[in-house]
Amino acid sequence: MKIARGLLPLVVLASAAGAQPGVPTRAPVVRAVDMDAPITPVSALRITKAIDLAEEQGNALVLIRLDTPGGLVESVQTVVKRILASEVPVVSWVGPSGARAASGGFFVLLASDVAAMAPGTRTGAAATIYGVGENREGDVLLKKMNEDNAALLRSLAERRGFDPEAAEAAVFSATAYEDAAALDKGLVDLIAPTTEALLAELDGLEVRRFDDSTVVLDTTGAVIVETEFSMRHEFMELLGTPIVASLLLLAGLAGLWIEFTTPGVVLPGVVGALCLVLFALSAQVLPISAIGLLLIGLSIVMFVLEIKVVSYGMLTLGGAAALVVGIWMLVDGPIPALRVPLVTVVPLVVAIVASCALAMRFTLRAQRERVGTGAEGLVSETGTVTQALAPDGKVFVHGEIWDASSPRGSIAAGARVRVVRVDELRLVVEPVEGAPAGVQGEVE
Repeated sequence: MKIARGLLPLVVLASAAGAQPGVPTRAPVVRAVDMDAPITPVSALRITKAIDLAEEQGNALVLIRLDTPGGLVESVQTVVKRILASEVPVVSWVGPSGARAASGGFFVLLASDVAAMAPGTRTGAAATIYGVGENREGDVLLKKMNEDNAALLRSLAERRGFDPEAAEAAVFSATAYEDAAALDKGLVDLIAPTTEALLAELDGLEVRRFDDSTVVLDTTGAVIVETEFSMRHEFMELLGTPIVASLLLLAGLAGLWIEFTTPGVVLPGVVGALCLVLFALSAQVLPISAIGLLLIGLSIVMFVLEIKVVSYGMLTLGGAAALVVGIWMLVDGPIPALRVPLVTVVPLVVAIVASCALAMRFTLRAQRERVGTGAEGLVSETGTVTQALAPDGKVFVHGEIWDASSPRGSIAAGARVRVVRVDELRLVVEPVEGAPAGVQGEVE
């Protein structure tokens, strides 16, 4: 008891010192992350990792800077679920000026505890698209997807205190809202031109969370910590780009084709196999179309046949058409950012067709040329008789002495002869017209 009474004054003094003004306190930490790409299984990890780190390190809140055209429905729903389950308040800000939170980005915005926009930004336009040219009026599957997404937006809007009718209009009517209209329609909480202005607006704001709990945000002197990602994550995001995926597929097929047509080169085969493995990784992230793959395969077959069969360019034209459509349909994403643009397809096809035409030209030229090696290469070559042909003897051709015979009769040694054909290892020759008569002699 005496020891406890002795420590009591020290405790009181320590408490008083902690309460004195001017004593530095720990500044709140804001975990920031950028969502400036289409929302895919890989890019969605940006937000989920930021929330995980904020929970582990006890950060004050998570700030998501949105500038996205949307993305895959499953990936968007994954992000929404993680935001709703977050133990740390989540603030989404569409910015800077000129940015957008379209389609799937609209879901992320409404799911956040605080929704904010910068001047000159827009959001909404969340109508469902599930394939190029497949969204027809009266489509049952399309209606089901729109109803499901609209129900999710209504639920989010009602729990956050937003206008549910304005939220579902973004799905059924593909309505988009600029910053002022979104604030007027009750779809966002505030407008802030910069993150600094946003944090100033958030300081002391009481937020009602999705589970009905309330929290007062403290952003006084907040320190913004950017979320960093590994090289592996950055590499996977690169593989998740439609243009990169199409280039990997074409490079892989070209490498294997070169290896099969010219065995022993090795390097093209190794590079081609590696590119196809990387394309398989891209296929795990992107919605790859089986029809697109089949069309690309058909085009390769046509290009190969053009070299083997003379079709006067018809197979090349057919292969080019199949390749254009195949690459264009290869990635069947719901938004243009998740498809291969035609401006990229056309130069690729032109380059490939030009390469095939060049290869075909060299092949046809090689087919027209006389064989220069082996027994066939001796035909039409000229030589000198070293042992008189009567009708059998020997001739000197291509630096070697061959057994030869003359169907036209005897030919003297030293005469010039031309090879007519090759019978096994015996040459059949004839005298060269206009050559001088041969004389017996030695061949140097």
